[in-house]
Amino acid sequence: MGTFSGILGNKPALRLLEGALASGEPSHAYLFYGPLGVGKRTVARRFGAALVAGGDSGAEDRALRRLHPDLSEIEPDGRYTTIDQGREITRQAASRPFEGARRVFVLRADTLNVQAANALLKTLEEPEGGAVFVLLATSREGVLPTIVSRAQAVRFDPVPPAEVVSFLVEQRGHPEGGARLAGALGRGSVGLALRYAEEEEFKELREAVFEAGLLLDHSFEDRHGVVEEIMGKAEAVGAAQERSYLLATSEEANPDRQAKESAKRAGRAARGGAVAEALELLALLYRDAAVVAAGASELAVNVDRVVEIGDLVAKYPEVDWTGVARIFGEEGDKLTYNVSPEAILEVALSQTRRKMSGTYPGW
Repeated sequence: MGTFSGILGNKPALRLLEGALASGEPSHAYLFYGPLGVGKRTVARRFGAALVAGGDSGAEDRALRRLHPDLSEIEPDGRYTTIDQGREITRQAASRPFEGARRVFVLRADTLNVQAANALLKTLEEPEGGAVFVLLATSREGVLPTIVSRAQAVRFDPVPPAEVVSFLVEQRGHPEGGARLAGALGRGSVGLALRYAEEEEFKELREAVFEAGLLLDHSFEDRHGVVEEIMGKAEAVGAAQERSYLLATSEEANPDRQAKESAKRAGRAARGGAVAEALELLALLYRDAAVVAAGASELAVNVDRVVEIGDLVAKYPEVDWTGVARIFGEEGDKLTYNVSPEAILEVALSQTRRKMSGTYPGW
């Protein structure tokens, strides 16, 4: 089995990395960039595992299970990777590998604050001991130019829907109807499609979002209630990720302190991702309303909810659904700042009501 066997899409990126492994001379730093969920982190883990293992299959297996001391995956401390984390990475990168061929660090470049980035610059440019950095980001524009200039850029694109559906049906055993829905909701992301196909917490998040999205003539109390419901589902997603991380990284029943702290960071990141997905789902609901209103319901992503969306459009025939969808996209951008997710959701829903009240005075 090859290092990247089973990875869907992005063949050019995989060929480049396979070439680096075959040559034994990888770049000192890579920037994997592209939309969320298109395989960047999975490929980074496999690439890092192969690099630290140096051909030892047992070591590679341990690295893939996050049990190899020379493969480090750094989760942001909250929204950002901090200067203290940057300094610790620099310190570790200057040390010899514990047992592997080299040390590899995987981290999210678009969470580096300026101070953390500055702490890493010299190490990224001239790493000691053959350390390799794999930096992840949704776009090059979201990464500080000083970081971008020190890494080899590797682009990852959305996976074609047909490949995602085929994978869900043939490899995961899902019925075709469910696979098509999950593939559509995944929007080119295999990871996201899998979550909609297999994770109850994500399915429940979507249900809470639909409840909020269809409640357009809501009162303040209603709005507050649905926001609390969405946040509760996002918390559940985070808790599930924390448990999953501990199961993947701990061979013993009692994980150590470092594993627990890393799991908590992973859980917080998953919670934040779930809130971002909730805003995207609301935008997606209203984009679907726009295509249904235009008589193109076959283009709707939420194929299992077209009837409800049609009822919504019939109830409010004069609404600019594209404009409503834009509200949630714009509010979602604020998640990169230190703004309360609850506040962002409430503001977006309030703006929706105000936009609707211009069309239907008396609300």
